[in-house]
Amino acid sequence: MKFFSLSIALVFCVHLQAQSDLSSHLLRGSWQAYTTNPAVLPAGKLTIALPGVYNNLLITNVTFNDLVKQQSGSTTLDVDNAIAQLKASNILRENLDIETLGIGLKLGPLMLSLGHRVRFNAFFDYPQTLPQLIWQGNAQFIGQTVGFGPDIDLFAYHELALGAGISLNDRITVGGRAKLLSGGASVETSKRQLQLTTGADAYELNVDADFVLNTSGALQYENFNDISLDFNFGSLQGQNIFSKNAGLAFDLGIAVDLDRLHLAFSALDLGGTINWDDAPNNYSLQGTYTYAGLDIAQDFLNDSTEWANIVDTLESLYAPTETSLAYTTQVGSKYYLSGQYELNEKMRVGALFFAENYRDQFNPAFAFTADWQALPVLRLGGLLGWRNERLDNVGLNASLQLGPVWLLAATDNIISAFRPKDSHSANFRLGLNLVFGQPE
Repeated sequence: MKFFSLSIALVFCVHLQAQSDLSSHLLRGSWQAYTTNPAVLPAGKLTIALPGVYNNLLITNVTFNDLVKQQSGSTTLDVDNAIAQLKASNILRENLDIETLGIGLKLGPLMLSLGHRVRFNAFFDYPQTLPQLIWQGNAQFIGQTVGFGPDIDLFAYHELALGAGISLNDRITVGGRAKLLSGGASVETSKRQLQLTTGADAYELNVDADFVLNTSGALQYENFNDISLDFNFGSLQGQNIFSKNAGLAFDLGIAVDLDRLHLAFSALDLGGTINWDDAPNNYSLQGTYTYAGLDIAQDFLNDSTEWANIVDTLESLYAPTETSLAYTTQVGSKYYLSGQYELNEKMRVGALFFAENYRDQFNPAFAFTADWQALPVLRLGGLLGWRNERLDNVGLNASLQLGPVWLLAATDNIISAFRPKDSHSANFRLGLNLVFGQPE
């Protein structure tokens, strides 16, 4: 009970957005559950994980219906209404994993594994003032100083994992994985200070900047008329598994079986970093920039304004300094702590605590869980979770066994599937395993 009390206390003391994957941990005996804890071994003597996908999207404060309105049978954009829903800090976050292949082989009490997946992370933290300036202009901030710098972290990489787990006795199993991270593309801000002061006289604008954008294999800048962003999975082909942008991460786990009570703890992506050494570019704005004139943001929306004139003005004021220095990004460590109790041969209940440490923020999530062996070939599960500062997360998961073929599906929030236009998040996992030599 101390474990559950501590978990609840942590959840309600921290108010950040967790990019959590709760349901995968509950897919009992599968390769997908094994990826969340290297000590929770798959059920079979030989497990082959075939291609699968995991996706999690989070958008805070604003929804599709806040931006898009239906009026008199037509669809219109209501940007002002969407901006009004925003808070001082707003986050857009996306995690996408493409699982290509995994193999786990048990040799008595020892299990060895090898797996590969392509992973994509997108993080965009922006203040309300950024869309206000872009869409509504800076006239509303006369005599004020406002910050509008975003925090950006986009990267895609290959993950090649070599793992081992061993049952020390009938009750305790330990495991670990070493993971080679091979970066394909990155765009990130290492400094984000941008402050705009709009003077009361003659609309004098002062931008105080200490802003650095790093990129490798993604963004190309020549001038304001020639900016290209190529960020997709097409650049992460098989021949790029071992790129010059390399890093390491480690997973550790332990599982304890106490008759009907099952406890597990894991720490994932420990020390996970990627060093971007292959043709890096850094674009920086540093210093104070002054411009006296009309509202620049409104000039962008004025049809009578020549685009070339605006570009010339921006280039003369805000041309960035370009360098080619290597930089490092953090993958972010993750932690699982779970307890499950068998009520009978078919039913289990439990609780799960998840935490992520990413970009110097500690992000928690918590769930009460249950699963049921509905049929000899079908197991169903569910959870009621607190994630992304909300308690209305109802997750479902299912595993269907047809001989050696396992089909798996899971979501941390089924409600978003029925109300996508009013939802702030979307989450799902699909998996396919071949399992041989599992016990009756």
